[in-house]
Amino acid sequence: MAGIRGLKRCLDNKAFGQIMAVNTGFGCNMSDSDGSNNNWYFGPSVIALGALSKRLGHPVAWFDRVSRSSSIDGLPERISQHDFNALHQSIQCQLVPGQWGRFWGKDSFQYAPTVWTLCAAAPTFDEILTSGARLSLLDSSAFIFSLQKNLETVSVTIYPIVPLAEWQHLMLVQQLALGFPTLVDNQKLVRSVVLSGRPQTVKQLAACEPSSCRELIGASEVVFDRAILELKNPAASESWEVITRSIIEPLMALRLKQQSTAYRVIKVLIDHCAAGTALDMVSVAMALHTEKSTLRRRLKAEGRSFSRLLAQFRVQEAGLRLLKDDDLAQISLSLGY
Repeated sequence: MAGIRGLKRCLDNKAFGQIMAVNTGFGCNMSDSDGSNNNWYFGPSVIALGALSKRLGHPVAWFDRVSRSSSIDGLPERISQHDFNALHQSIQCQLVPGQWGRFWGKDSFQYAPTVWTLCAAAPTFDEILTSGARLSLLDSSAFIFSLQKNLETVSVTIYPIVPLAEWQHLMLVQQLALGFPTLVDNQKLVRSVVLSGRPQTVKQLAACEPSSCRELIGASEVVFDRAILELKNPAASESWEVITRSIIEPLMALRLKQQSTAYRVIKVLIDHCAAGTALDMVSVAMALHTEKSTLRRRLKAEGRSFSRLLAQFRVQEAGLRLLKDDDLAQISLSLGY
């Protein structure tokens, strides 16, 4: 009973808001000038947004400048929050109803590169999804993808590390729930969708517009039919897959080494929860090959604490499980309450 009460307290809206404010170091209105919020890389999503802005007749000067660079050295590694917001705003004012969903769905192959289309040469659709789920750091250090399989379904969960603007949540989920069925050429692929803690039908998701800059921390999830994913990929290319891996995997290894301790802690919590491993600080420290005291010190240097990160993850995970009608007592037990 004590565990269930603890879970209920953490799911209380006011308590959750306090957790987020202390944990992230900022409230729901992040400052554009805050350098700590430069969490997006010059990766597939930013490139796709820049291309969309140009197609809409509203090119962004900084994107045009870097996209015309004759050398890779001229490209920025990260995009400032100010520039990223400006890119979104230039698109938002030009969109017609339904265009955002079509862009990440029907137009995704031609105009909108994503981490999923980068893996499109894999032998099966399941392998495309599995490979893409490892590539979140190509786009951003603000969230982590997690992939789970059971007999009938495969689910991809998006765990925000910091609050994401509502339109960013929508972009990531539409890329996955609208774009991936287009890649597979099967619109029955998606079983269910959760957008930042809110259940959605695919039709509702396609009609959603990126109009809100409200920031949210809830996890999102897309559940796929596993039997469809296991079909062979007619566009598979072993040589192209080798080329892609040889370029992307070294970059991913480098990016992971550059991440904060908080990012690494949440990644371990996600992996431990999926494996049924303890979520305590000692277990996480062991997984990171360090001591508990060292881990505490490194988090403190970043203005974070293990207890806050754990509380954030627990609320995200519990929110998803409650939508599946999981037993409250079982949820509290599995999350270590």
